[in-house]
Amino acid sequence: MNMKYLKALLFLIAFLAYSYGEGLLHAEDVFLSSAGLKEITFPGDEYGDYAALEAEMTNDVHNRNADLDNLTLAKYKIINGDLKMARFYLGRIDEKRSRVFAVKKRYESVIAFIEGKFKESLDHLSGKKFMDSSIYPQICLLKMINYMALNDTSSLSSEKDYCMFYTGKASKNDQYWLDTMVKLKLKDSKGVRRNLITDAESTLNDDEMSKLWLKTGLYLNKEQDLLNILSILPENSYQSKRLREIVAFMYLRSGKAEDRARALSFVDDIDSANAENIKGNINLKNKEYELAFGHFRLALSKKQDSTNSLERAIPLAWILGQWKDGLSMLDNNTNRSLDPRNKQAIKIAFLIREKRFEEAERELILLKNDFKNQPPFEVSIMDSYVALIMGEKEKKFDVRKVEESTEAACRTFDGISCWISLQFISWENLGKTIKREEATFTDKDMTLDSLKSKKAITPLAETVTVDQRDIEELDGEGIQLMKVVP
Repeated sequence: MNMKYLKALLFLIAFLAYSYGEGLLHAEDVFLSSAGLKEITFPGDEYGDYAALEAEMTNDVHNRNADLDNLTLAKYKIINGDLKMARFYLGRIDEKRSRVFAVKKRYESVIAFIEGKFKESLDHLSGKKFMDSSIYPQICLLKMINYMALNDTSSLSSEKDYCMFYTGKASKNDQYWLDTMVKLKLKDSKGVRRNLITDAESTLNDDEMSKLWLKTGLYLNKEQDLLNILSILPENSYQSKRLREIVAFMYLRSGKAEDRARALSFVDDIDSANAENIKGNINLKNKEYELAFGHFRLALSKKQDSTNSLERAIPLAWILGQWKDGLSMLDNNTNRSLDPRNKQAIKIAFLIREKRFEEAERELILLKNDFKNQPPFEVSIMDSYVALIMGEKEKKFDVRKVEESTEAACRTFDGISCWISLQFISWENLGKTIKREEATFTDKDMTLDSLKSKKAITPLAETVTVDQRDIEELDGEGIQLMKVVP
């Protein structure tokens, strides 16, 4: 049989076996491995070497695709803050054989920088391979910010010229931000002032550059200096809503009452999340809490997880009694710098105000476990109150549980809890009184102020039942109460 036809027949059999799931031949092995391709070659076959080369190239492409997939997943995890999983995906890339080794090390350097391990971040970028002109522009900025964090001004100064040379083409603003930050770190005050003030007019050649100039001033707390020369901005710049937001924020940062009115005039007709936050902050300064809360809610409707809005709206929800809104905002708060235990305690306080005591009780159990049953003062008070409300189980008041919680709150020096704890000596079902709808007797003299104020102590009058002298005479040696028989 002609060799050409025999080879075609074998490929056809492999294809059919793959299509119909038969186990006679494994098409994946035939097409993707060199061993499979060698099985269908014969001595002297002119296509044998090409088949082996094709298999090797196929394997290489397969491994490269797997590495790219792992890099993609690692990058996604870094962006979302899951550094542990990012390391996992990077660990699946073989450093010795992978062609994306440099990218892997760069991602590992980024992770170390995020974790504050600046020396380790630099170590990931220390090989000779990273000095290649095709790789260096991608890592030099990362090296520079590590030098800034380590206060290594000598390395920063020498790295700056090379990095700015290799990355200059990619910059749309003549590396204005990088140049200013490096001068700031190197304590070149004249250079910083020249960038911000002296050469400002020549710098403002378009809206993007103007916004960058204003942002730099905000970052360096030089907003007052920039406001004094704000007139140099071209008139058409004020058509940019984003630029007007920055100017409004600068006026707000100045702290003057008249500047707050100017800030409002810049953003009054803008409905973006940033503009609503600025309006809300202005209302807060003026103690117009309801208006401020309304603006922060509008900002959250446009950006659900806005940290600036949530930090102000949640306290306002408490002040204004908007318990439901406060709980919803807490659920949207993704601020990682906030202690999750504090967040949970605030949630419990809102649940109590919403009269959702069963949920509050469950959250308190979890929170006390987090504190290893040594919660802070405020948590103990909430636990005592919820225990009073939820003390009745199956028509029987659980006195022991309530006593334990009130005594714990009392040990943290809460006067009301100490008073409640003492009442259980004579009043077993104290918690039921809280649930009663009928009018109860109120002691008007029993207030928080009265409990905290010092009282005049009047000694108790002692009632004498047996005179001490009589006791002494009864104990005397001369008195015999019983006749002694010799």
